[in-house]
Amino acid sequence: MLRFHFTAEDLARVKVTVLGPLAETELGLWNLQRRDGAALFGGWRARTGPLVTGDGPDTARFLTRPAGGLVDLFTLVGAAAGMDEGVERLSGAPQWRLRAEFSVLSCTGRRRQQHRAPWLTEAMDADPRAVRRLAAALRDCHRVAVAPYWGRIHQHLDGDVARRGRLMVRGGVGALLDSLRPMAVWKPPVLEFPGYRPLVHPGADVHLAGRSLVLAPSMFCGPVPQLFAGPQADTVVVVYPALTSPVDAAAIWAPPTDTRRADAPVPPALSALLGRTRAVVLCVIADHPACTTTQLAQRAGISPASASEHATTLRGAGLTTLTRERKAALHTLTHLGLTLLSTNGSSRADA
Repeated sequence: MLRFHFTAEDLARVKVTVLGPLAETELGLWNLQRRDGAALFGGWRARTGPLVTGDGPDTARFLTRPAGGLVDLFTLVGAAAGMDEGVERLSGAPQWRLRAEFSVLSCTGRRRQQHRAPWLTEAMDADPRAVRRLAAALRDCHRVAVAPYWGRIHQHLDGDVARRGRLMVRGGVGALLDSLRPMAVWKPPVLEFPGYRPLVHPGADVHLAGRSLVLAPSMFCGPVPQLFAGPQADTVVVVYPALTSPVDAAAIWAPPTDTRRADAPVPPALSALLGRTRAVVLCVIADHPACTTTQLAQRAGISPASASEHATTLRGAGLTTLTRERKAALHTLTHLGLTLLSTNGSSRADA
């Protein structure tokens, strides 16, 4: 059991955000070593495991434990939108912070020490060359384990953040915290994580004491949220599982195809197939998951009536889907829609 105790000031500092590809890479390496969640990750593990080579396996064992526990790169690096940004922050982190983080898990257990590669011993001492080698290994792991699926992963995580953000706007932080059921239970002013088993953190009760709480969805975390609270960090991070449906998992881990360039125009082939405006609407829904019809109209530069008409046609073709959250109707891309975009080039609508 893990319990967060909130004051009124603490509640005002709660945020929900995506940590980015570096965090997903470390969590992915952890997931590769696990055996649970086969319905969600079995296909991805079977395809990805043989591709993690070179320094990758040593890096995975250094940063993670299959039974639980990860080196805290999350409060050390923070949210980083791109892999380059993440590894640059890691490489430039103060040596004393690196030594403190690496020593938490990586030096525990004589067996782990005996089987550690020599360069990782140097990394534990925050030797700059070893840290750069670690960063390079993480980059290589990201390339084979996360990057091929990043478009789908990012869309799924952004959708989770957007949904919880709307709940917070409408119902306050209490509604956001209550949305974490069943993995967490909000009993004001305490948030309980019933399945959490502290590995590193000594106590079951956490008082934020002026620190911000960041709730971060992860594709690879599961089934129990994970707490990261470095002793010198001004932020406490709770990473929680965002992937719970085998149907979603099958779509996300489908063999990767080429993804769309962020700055490319609407693909001509897609415009020829759907018509220019309808193609733009599809791209907007892809780039802004869980958007309302009003937001869709604004971003596509068309009237709400036109946006509704085109969205209805796309939904009838199975390219998008509509979900309702209270009074809001939210448009999201289906796997078929993503496949259509991937096979016809890619773009973001220029709205």
